[in-house]
Amino acid sequence: MFPVSDRWLQSLSLARYEPVVQWSPDRGNTWLDLTLHDGSITAASTSQVRWTARGLIVSGADIGRRALSPYGARIRVFMRMHYDRHTVETVPLGVYRVEEVSQAGLRPGRAQVDGLSLEAQVQDERFHQPRTLPIGTGQYWATTLIKEVLPEVSMSWRLGSSLTPQLVEERDRWGLIDGRSRDPSIAKSLGGRVFCDSRGSFVAAPVPTLENEPVWELVAGAGGALVEPQQTLSRDGVYNQVVASGASENGQPPVGPAVASDVDPVSPTYYKGPFGAVPLFYTSKLLTTFPQCQAAALSLLAPRLGLKQTVSVSALVNYAIEPDDVISVTMPDGHEENHIVDSVSYSLTGSTMSMQTRSTTSTGLTTISMDADTDYGEGEEGTFDE
Repeated sequence: MFPVSDRWLQSLSLARYEPVVQWSPDRGNTWLDLTLHDGSITAASTSQVRWTARGLIVSGADIGRRALSPYGARIRVFMRMHYDRHTVETVPLGVYRVEEVSQAGLRPGRAQVDGLSLEAQVQDERFHQPRTLPIGTGQYWATTLIKEVLPEVSMSWRLGSSLTPQLVEERDRWGLIDGRSRDPSIAKSLGGRVFCDSRGSFVAAPVPTLENEPVWELVAGAGGALVEPQQTLSRDGVYNQVVASGASENGQPPVGPAVASDVDPVSPTYYKGPFGAVPLFYTSKLLTTFPQCQAAALSLLAPRLGLKQTVSVSALVNYAIEPDDVISVTMPDGHEENHIVDSVSYSLTGSTMSMQTRSTTSTGLTTISMDADTDYGEGEEGTFDE
């Protein structure tokens, strides 16, 4: 959750919000005010581009190649809470590369703007030819690869650091930094993720688990809130084991494998229970030690466990909530459970928010070593996109 005061959390039921939107023609050196008439924001940890601005209806800027356009302009969004006439508190809601500007069907002087957070720019700027990265720390190379594209952004590093071997990559810059499930990325080798935060800075952080301390307690009916959990009981995308190993180099046997499993007998995805063992296989040339294999296995398993749900909240919107937050939800029947927020969507001019969350009774994640004769079954090779 974006850091806010106690007063912010205590004032949610009586909040008077004011959205603020600005645009920049020069990569964030200058910011100019816009008037917002409508629009929404979605932030998702399950997407390679964490923040998405859709249907922002704005006025107050010229539209064109050298003005507000998809050819280099950026927008940023804030939400102000007014406590009284003189006291406000503000949270950021993303910095975006403008993707599309349209005036079709709108009043004169207005435009509809869509935007994506700055991971999109790093993903687009692929290598022209194969790139060789000498031995160095993961922090150095991830930061370097991002700043080659966006020298003005800052980087917050919350992962450990270890030396990466010499790497050769054909095209995919983002696949080296973070990437999809199949990519042998620096972030996965350190058990984490790299993403843009709500201020437009890049962050390298561990993958959250339900053991993390909840940042917000949500009670059905409290303060006028209406909580509507909608369970989606599906096996799609759910794995209860990850088998992680290094790649074979120079004829040497690969490191690992390390296996992370759901070993809680009361969990609905217990790997020895009725759900069965459903392993995901991950191989990376960046995994050069067994502890790195362990960290990668755990970080890849954590977001794939849990019953997927939608928690819709009306009349109580908390714009400080972000993906990967752990929240405590007390259901109408009185039972309390922790949820990890996978995605959150806000209306910028309404009073509703919707969160895609995961919750499970499982607390028993562990990593074990298995010998080369162990049969893991067919499983998956980690080639699907998230």
